Amino acid sequence: MSLTRRSFLLGAGTIITASFVKEVATAVADTRSPWLIKPPEAAKAIYYEPVEDHWRLHLGQPAFEIPKPQLLIDNLRWHGHLLDTQEQIDALCDEEGWTEEELFQPMDGYSWEDQWEHNLSPEAQAYTFLQKHDLFPAGGKGRREGQVIFESFPNPMSSARWVEVYDPLSLSLLQARMNELSLNTEVRAYD
Repeated sequence: MSLTRRSFLLGAGTIITASFVKEVATAVADTRSPWLIKPPEAAKAIYYEPVEDHWRLHLGQPAFEIPKPQLLIDNLRWHGHLLDTQEQIDALCDEEGWTEEELFQPMDGYSWEDQWEHNLSPEAQAYTFLQKHDLFPAGGKGRREGQVIFESFPNPMSSARWVEVYDPLSLSLLQARMNELSLNTEVRAYD
């Protein structure tokens, strides 16, 4: 089980300053909900869904059921294999010992579920998106605020990955930092 906790660094050339955190904390205390400043243009949305005593984040609308398995060829393309020509398909089949018919069959249930949990679910996509951007600058000895928890492989039988937030201040700071980086992503409640 891999669990990492990240916090926002105050100052360090960001809009997340001590005075900004104080202003957000006051607004959060008054409303008991996140203070979310929408980005000028929101191309994406990270939804926060209540789960017990915290929120779980999803990139895009949450999906609670695993969709039908994709074709093996589509999954291989997703992993970067070039399979656009017959020559490329034949070469891969020769290399892997597959038939072309096998490439155009749905993935087996276990492999598909593992793939979906780790890479394709809205929770996993939020994990990847938030890890990819420099939301939590490393180093520095400045004060840190808020907490975003990244969890992966919660047990030996799961490849799931997700992100959790336990307080409205952290959601507010997440939105502020994404705005600062011009990620065009809005944090929204999932109803």
